[in-house]
Amino acid sequence: MIALVTAAPASCMMPEEEPGRVRDVSPAALAALPQGVDPAFLIRDENGCYGVALEASEAPNGPPLRDATGQQVCDT
Repeated sequence: MIALVTAAPASCMMPEEEPGRVRDVSPAALAALPQGVDPAFLIRDENGCYGVALEASEAPNGPPLRDATGQQVCDT
């Protein structure tokens, strides 16, 4: 199951009700996404701050998404 989740194409977004998974990604988060990383791997916490999911778990987690200045990308 983990292999299927990590191989999911961008058009196969996770349902909005899954904890942390993002459907409506901000332009700032897309701009900060490292080259080659699928936007489907973006997660957003309860504070509106983005990260990149590394594990397929019930509550996905991973490192924070940082912009070119090193600041974590958050929706305000």
